[in-house]
Amino acid sequence: MKKILFILLLSFCTLLLFACQSQEKEMMMLDDISSISISKSGGYGGINENYIATIDKDTTISRFEEALKNAEGREQKVNVDTEKPDYDILIRYENGETHGLHLVLGNTGEKGRVMYVGHEKNGFDISSEDTKILKDILTNQ
Repeated sequence: MKKILFILLLSFCTLLLFACQSQEKEMMMLDDISSISISKSGGYGGINENYIATIDKDTTISRFEEALKNAEGREQKVNVDTEKPDYDILIRYENGETHGLHLVLGNTGEKGRVMYVGHEKNGFDISSEDTKILKDILTNQ
């Protein structure tokens, strides 16, 4: 009986470990977004708090949020010592919570990439169409 209980417990723990390592498939928003603050990035691991713009118009927030929700999760290799994202993004939610993101937009016609600060190995690909929308939003701020 103890062996069976031990094997069941071991199986449960193993399954739990594998579940914790699974890659998120889409970006998750915590609540309704109240504002999005944008800064030029200084590198991975933190957010530059010298914001160049803050988006608080509902229509612009909706467009920005839709582009993020459409992003597809994938594991990636990021050299945090030599690479640098284009922008740092601070999303503020109506419930008071926040998310820090790094955004890489790349060249025109290419996919972009977004990742949660501190979780750079798990990125989300942004389609070239949505990357164009984000670039348009950022250049008009």
